[in-house]
Amino acid sequence: MDKEQKTTLVRNILWGTLLVVALVYGISGNHWKPFITLAILFVISKTALLIGQAKLRKSVRTLETSLQQQGRPSYIPSPDQINALNKKADAIAAEILRRCPPQPCLRFAIAHGKTPTLFDSKLGGTPYWDSSLPYPTDAKGKPMTMVMQVNFGQCPHVDPLPSTGMLQFFISADKKVLEEGYGEDYDNPTNQANFRIIYHKQLDPTATPGRPNQYPRCETLPSTPLSAEYALQATVAESTINQTCENFDTLAAAAIKKLFGDKMDTLDVADYIKQILPEDHRDDVDDALVLGDNPIYYGEAEGNFQMLGFPVFEQYDDREGDTLHDTLLLQIPTLESGSVATNNHIFHTLWGDCGSVRLFINSDALRRLDFSDVRYGMQCY
Repeated sequence: MDKEQKTTLVRNILWGTLLVVALVYGISGNHWKPFITLAILFVISKTALLIGQAKLRKSVRTLETSLQQQGRPSYIPSPDQINALNKKADAIAAEILRRCPPQPCLRFAIAHGKTPTLFDSKLGGTPYWDSSLPYPTDAKGKPMTMVMQVNFGQCPHVDPLPSTGMLQFFISADKKVLEEGYGEDYDNPTNQANFRIIYHKQLDPTATPGRPNQYPRCETLPSTPLSAEYALQATVAESTINQTCENFDTLAAAAIKKLFGDKMDTLDVADYIKQILPEDHRDDVDDALVLGDNPIYYGEAEGNFQMLGFPVFEQYDDREGDTLHDTLLLQIPTLESGSVATNNHIFHTLWGDCGSVRLFINSDALRRLDFSDVRYGMQCY
């Protein structure tokens, strides 16, 4: 006898006891006729309820047995239903991409096993530096630390990025600044007091580490976003719009209306998905809709570690209508490798709670190689 059956038995014994007590009290008080009438009605209704419950349990058992024989639990719709919904989602995705085609980007991955040189594209380490230039300092006048540098001469060319020279991304080495947002100024995201973008048009092949070798290395600092110095390799890739982009839901709504005549109640494709797909299978549609997600779940090679293309936000597009900074200059996500299941994993980069940092620039300024006005922000979960 299971717990539910025991509970039902105890409840019935209590009801029966109460009924007998009521009958004895009624008979002893010479009011036995009404009590017997009520008792008969109670027995009839209780019997009908028990019979109905028994039939319902039998129907549920029959249904569950049938579903188990088909190899699927009761809460999952049929394969045909899932297939039809996924086809619908694929059609929506194709229409979104027709309206907003993929954009070329320069995508980065860690080159494991390679020791980077002073001139290589890399995360962390000692930066290349022209000794004739003043080294970047933070708001307190202290030397900054380099997060990443890109040697465009080593990378395939993607317009409007330059084809030569070196771009570097520095942040303050101050522990408090790192803990409070890695150099981001929340009130003025373009304020480069605690972060800096440096571009070297030409590289001196005879340059040596020099003074920068004495300055803080990002991977050695407390509260650092880097765990080590890493060489990078770059490839040309395609970047597609995702659900975190500002105009994604507008595109999705237009696509849905054109294809199926449906009007979304709100400009939120997630709400529409809830209407067309059972909760347990919304991820199937999410995948078909190429919706963005935290790059950590896809590994560094498939992550959104890139220049140009579409940004992927952990929360929302925080530019809030800022159309000036229209181009993704650089996005560095949290990068992880290894197996979490075996506890054999390492974070190569870790921004807050598995977040990302993004740098935006105006497209015309990028073509002029003017990096004085860059918007910088970090988001995490």
